[in-house]
Amino acid sequence: MRNAPSPLRVFVRRAGTATALAGALLAAQAGHCVMAQETAPAAVLGQPFATRHAAFEPVRFADVPGWDNDALHESANGMRESCDALRRKQGWSTVCAAFDRVDTGSDAALRAFFESNFHVYRMMSPARQLDGLITGYFEPLLEGRRNRDETFRFPVYGVPQDLLLLDAAARSGGARQWLRKQGQRLVPASPGSAGAREYTLVLDDFSVGIRDKRIRVRVDGDQIKPYWSRQDIELRSLQAPVLAWVAAADRLYSMQIQGSGKIRVEDGTLIRVSYAEQNGHPFLPNITRGIDASTVLTAIKIRGLTAAGSAGGSRADPAVSAPVNDEVARLIALFQGNGKPGTVASARPSPNPGSAVRVKPKAVSNSADVAALIAALKGGGTAAPRANPSSVASASAKPASARPALPVSATGAPALTNIPDPSYVFFRSSGDGPEGPIGALGVPLTAGRSLAVDPRSTPLGSPVFISTKEPAGSGPLRRLMFAQDTGGAIRGSVRGDLFWGFGDSAGRLALATNEVAQMWLLLPKTQVVSAAQNAGPTLRSLRNSAQLPDCVIDDPDLCVED
Repeated sequence: MRNAPSPLRVFVRRAGTATALAGALLAAQAGHCVMAQETAPAAVLGQPFATRHAAFEPVRFADVPGWDNDALHESANGMRESCDALRRKQGWSTVCAAFDRVDTGSDAALRAFFESNFHVYRMMSPARQLDGLITGYFEPLLEGRRNRDETFRFPVYGVPQDLLLLDAAARSGGARQWLRKQGQRLVPASPGSAGAREYTLVLDDFSVGIRDKRIRVRVDGDQIKPYWSRQDIELRSLQAPVLAWVAAADRLYSMQIQGSGKIRVEDGTLIRVSYAEQNGHPFLPNITRGIDASTVLTAIKIRGLTAAGSAGGSRADPAVSAPVNDEVARLIALFQGNGKPGTVASARPSPNPGSAVRVKPKAVSNSADVAALIAALKGGGTAAPRANPSSVASASAKPASARPALPVSATGAPALTNIPDPSYVFFRSSGDGPEGPIGALGVPLTAGRSLAVDPRSTPLGSPVFISTKEPAGSGPLRRLMFAQDTGGAIRGSVRGDLFWGFGDSAGRLALATNEVAQMWLLLPKTQVVSAAQNAGPTLRSLRNSAQLPDCVIDDPDLCVED
């Protein structure tokens, strides 16, 4: 019965189970013939729900384009890794136990497993827009040294000892509070209790981690202040391990954007590093004012790939050179506003995947910052970004006795990068092997099947089906992915960053991935969706609610409510 759906089927599809049964009875009394296969698909649909950042509409697996054609056996490793992280969490134990019994080499068996154990939801923006954006990232290779010298002078830092975490709820407790250190955290304490001290919170509206709702801070005497910005870090002697020293600041920055990488030191050993912490400042290069954020991300990735000419940089894959050079020229033209003074063009994928990229000029006032990015794209120029009150420019005006100490093991001038982005990523060493780097979920990423997401809209560990285009190609890219990572610039409802693997070849795919996409979220049928308690009759009513949750699933490890 593949004909156009009857009014009864449309009604049943959008209703809950009880309403569906009532509708079926009414239809039978009216003389309609209701077949069992007609009502069965509707009975397994989930409930529509919404969060502050996204709306979710239940659909049938048969309505997901490309679902029946995906090589699901290629996704088995991603599901296995998600189960390793989520098996003990609510809603996942039964699902993962069922997965353990599946023939993971059979597409048909895996398809039956997902259809039996998961509800599938079309993901939309709060305004019910279907189209979003898929970009790509990879694990780069950098040349490095174990010890600093005149060439290899940029440190790859581990987590600093003085970086502390404070719950955002502390802001509501007043400017003066009693706190004590508990590991890396600052927690409330009773006056006079062991380890307690009274502090003044000087935080203003400093950013809060979207997953853990915590603020990255430092102690300055009896004050709690935001942790150092990138510009401050470059001028200080951090109490932090240095995992390696690298020569190319642009490639180091690209690795911070990617979240992981490998460093080849002088004896040929590969040191793999993965994201460990961040300084709490948002990914917000000053140059992004008036420029589309995805365009800036592309520029950063390009610069990471074209840094082979930098001292100590690894030589790029020859297959990368031509497309990268073309993309560099295109981006420079965009940042220059196609030659129009006082404007910069913004490249954004069109809502229609089949149409051309639209270029719209925007007025900008940060021409110095744009010049800095153009100079970097052309080959590591040193055009200075706008000065930050706590950055190099202001620090250089201080008397020598008041300036921060130089970096650890420094000889000569500080290793300054002139990168305007205040955010900074700290790494940890992880064992090198054939598996991918460790993502935010705490499991190795699977090339081509792992996705970095906004964890508020897409619960970490969840399967996500995407429909977009092949990198720089015309064919469709429709496959099951797993939300196993996050990123400072990955924000929004229908938004993902596809992990392509290790090296410059993977980097070429990552660079070419910047396409309009649609996404479908799979949630275990046994999982309680925190957002569903606010569910009304329709998504339209949900969209207008002022009391929506922040997270799809309230989880103390993966997404914490306010």
